[in-house]
Amino acid sequence: MSLRWRIICLVMLVALLSALAGLVVTVARARIAVRMETQAALDLARTQPAAVASPVRHLARVFVPAGAPVPAPPAGHPDVPDWFSALLWTGGADVSLPADGGVWLLRADPADEVAEVWADTSALAVTALVMLGLLLLALHLLLGRALAPLDGFGRALDRMARGLPAGNGLAATVPELAAIGQRIRHLDAELTAARAENADLTHRLIDLQDQERAQLARDLHDELGPLLFGMRVDVHALVRAASAGPVPPDLAVARADAIDQAAGSIRDLSRRILNRLRPMGLDHLHAADLLRDLVDAMARQHPAVRFTLTLDDGAFARSDAADLTLYRVAHEALLNAMRHGQPTRVTLTIDGDAETVTLRVSNDGGALAGDAAPGHGIIGMRERVRALGGTLSVLPDGTGVTLVQAELPVPVPETSTEERHG
Repeated sequence: MSLRWRIICLVMLVALLSALAGLVVTVARARIAVRMETQAALDLARTQPAAVASPVRHLARVFVPAGAPVPAPPAGHPDVPDWFSALLWTGGADVSLPADGGVWLLRADPADEVAEVWADTSALAVTALVMLGLLLLALHLLLGRALAPLDGFGRALDRMARGLPAGNGLAATVPELAAIGQRIRHLDAELTAARAENADLTHRLIDLQDQERAQLARDLHDELGPLLFGMRVDVHALVRAASAGPVPPDLAVARADAIDQAAGSIRDLSRRILNRLRPMGLDHLHAADLLRDLVDAMARQHPAVRFTLTLDDGAFARSDAADLTLYRVAHEALLNAMRHGQPTRVTLTIDGDAETVTLRVSNDGGALAGDAAPGHGIIGMRERVRALGGTLSVLPDGTGVTLVQAELPVPVPETSTEERHG
């Protein structure tokens, strides 16, 4: 059932209950009035028999000859339903007056009084029905006009669900519905902006993936290709020497050493590539330990820079995705600090509370200008953090200090503080 008809039915129910209450009150008052009128006529008959020699209102006179049966009470008014008469009058005691040859039987006759009450009640009921019909018609029209914007709201939501703008049709004259329409417009604007941002981010991610693939291809082509070619040359040299007779020991050792060095270089290259795809230590080491090793390595590479590390061990081991994100963001932020600035102090802090893990990397080397466009590294960090429902911000303070801050919805406790010096 629609909202309009629910409201109309509710109003009808209230009107019917009101009519029923009014009927009950009317019948109760009418019963009292009829009883008082008829009782007064009977009291007059008892106390002043001579006064009822002529017809009296609400009193019926019947002569009953001596020995004849008492006749039945008179019928009700012909224009009044029996059920209504029964509601107002349940009967009363007769008055007998002796007379020659029999008795005069005086009975209460409320038919006229009941007919008056019925007429008033009928007129009131007809008036109430007409007014109720007009009220329901007006209510139907007003609700139709007031609730008409809901159809527009539904169409707008359907369009938004299909990824389309909400369009027009969100105007409403009812304040409550106008507020809903305003919220739908706001939601539409937010979704439109989010869709545009997602499309832009998708393009950026595709660019990043292409760049990662291109970098891997360059590494394989520039490093792996020459190593494999050298190994083939050494192997062919050994084969040619062996086909001509015994291989000189010096030649065999030299070629074997060359092949061994090439194999070692291939192993190192594969480890670098795999570590770029996923830090292998995450499979069997704590992410906090990997970060400590990372900071130690950078401190050895940059002895003039003071690295400060503050880690909350409870922030890790919540999930592989969270650990990998913390490691990747910290790694990229540290590399950016060293690549794009000349810091003397770099600080890495990871802590958290019951709901959020916060990573902060600050440096005083002016690694990022306030109006600099975000590079692919920052875009990659932001997307990693957003994928877990977090936020990332890069905040240069104008004095040469840059803060990279990431917040992830991961709970934590327990902190250890260490310093690394080059």
